Amino acid sequence: MSRSFFPLTDSLLAVWAANYKAKIGNFAGLLGLTPEKVAAEQANCDAIIESVNNVSDKRGQLKGAIEARKAIIASEGGALRAEIGRHKTAVNFTDAIGEELGIKTHAPTVDFANYKAKITVELYGGIVRIKFKKMYADGINIYRRKKGALEWLYVARATKNPFDHNFSLQVAGQPEHWEYRAFGVVDDSEVGVPSDIVEIIYGV
Repeated sequence: MSRSFFPLTDSLLAVWAANYKAKIGNFAGLLGLTPEKVAAEQANCDAIIESVNNVSDKRGQLKGAIEARKAIIASEGGALRAEIGRHKTAVNFTDAIGEELGIKTHAPTVDFANYKAKITVELYGGIVRIKFKKMYADGINIYRRKKGALEWLYVARATKNPFDHNFSLQVAGQPEHWEYRAFGVVDDSEVGVPSDIVEIIYGV
């Protein structure tokens, strides 16, 4: 099956259609096209160009609407939060009122005694990239060890996902097999149980 000569991007498609529309009449005689046929094909091009421009306009409108939404939430939402804060200090304010208005904050219940961090590792630009989710913890403590070793070595505390671990091979050009695991951290203390062990061949 042959590939379509239509460009794959809207911007190039509009340019292609404009070019075809402008030049098809030059070859009408050679291709046996009547003026009506040329006009019909030019109308096809106009429809394509209009559709592309319409999408471009809508994208611009959507971008503007998103920016306007952000600004309104920041300004009007900020003002509303300030008023709600005052409502919560009113003598007659109750939890029931907060529930009805949807302004009562619910703190998640997390069993940190059994908390288990979740991590993945991958090679990324010659380094080890560790991805994780904090899941209500402040961060994670990352450990590693050579495959087959017993002792876990502390790597770092990560509070922002992903964490990139860059280190040198012990023997240049000789790949190393490493294992990683992590613990959740809350208030500077490790919590829960270790994550599942993940493995990676580094230096390949």
